[in-house]
Amino acid sequence: MNRKRRSLSQIKEEDSYRILRQKLPETWVIHEYGPDYGIDCVVELFDYVDDHKTMAETLGENFYVQLKASSAVEYGKRRAFARGNVALGTLSEDKDDYVDIDVVKFQLEISDLLTVQSMGTAVPVLLILADVSTERMFFVCLNDYIDKVIIPEDPVFFRSGSKVINIPIQNEITRDSNHLVPLRNFGKRAKMLAAFGLFNYQSIEIKRRLELTNFTYSMTAKLEVEMMKTFVNAALRLDIWAKHEFWAPIKDSHHDLLALERALADEVPSGEHVAMLHLANGHIWHKLTNLGNMYEELCREWYLPTLLAQLTSYP
Repeated sequence: MNRKRRSLSQIKEEDSYRILRQKLPETWVIHEYGPDYGIDCVVELFDYVDDHKTMAETLGENFYVQLKASSAVEYGKRRAFARGNVALGTLSEDKDDYVDIDVVKFQLEISDLLTVQSMGTAVPVLLILADVSTERMFFVCLNDYIDKVIIPEDPVFFRSGSKVINIPIQNEITRDSNHLVPLRNFGKRAKMLAAFGLFNYQSIEIKRRLELTNFTYSMTAKLEVEMMKTFVNAALRLDIWAKHEFWAPIKDSHHDLLALERALADEVPSGEHVAMLHLANGHIWHKLTNLGNMYEELCREWYLPTLLAQLTSYP
């Protein structure tokens, strides 16, 4: 009669969770899922709220994880060529301009990739690979990898059974503050995308006041000022401005909004509300709405095995 047994895959799975807990900050929480249908766990970000580090509170930020483990991880290189913006058209590469990136290679089933693709991009799914022989751990965002690497290079990837994922070795997970910056960035993604939608709505309404849209309606100067106060308050209430030191445009826009808030705190002189609307439209909200464009074109390529990512992702 056989006794209870543990398979090698079960042992590796337990090892991968143990290593992940060791690599993440002690305040972060790993919520494990039940049966594995493509997502293994969700990591919820917490930060201490007191100097003595006796209490931590949730940031309302999290990311999904596809957790893998191997005792025979394949290390290698990926040649990444300079290329045009793949969000604008088909892949166009300059074979004379390239960089060789040190990577970890992992074979992932297409069904896992299709599951991630169906989820969209609002909540990132990270492939986290544990090398159980060295206890090193590496990540890559699968949502971005699919859109920025796989589809441009292999539009019919779904016809295969599996795909090799190249994870830059620079994407190592440790408790070093620099190594945690990418994970904090991914944790903020849902908040960021929601903010971009709000900024776009506000921008259109400001343009309406300036008769820059096809459909406009009249509003008194007093109500236009009240509208701007409402917009500024709503934007500043968003939980995207803190702990975002790694992306300068966010800091710049935050400063702009704070300056406008101070200006609106005083009574806007009669006749100057139109100038205020032009300033908001041409400067402040122009930059706010452009954050979404930059996020799609640049930030979603951070930490991928591409040449642009090598130039923009790391300290």
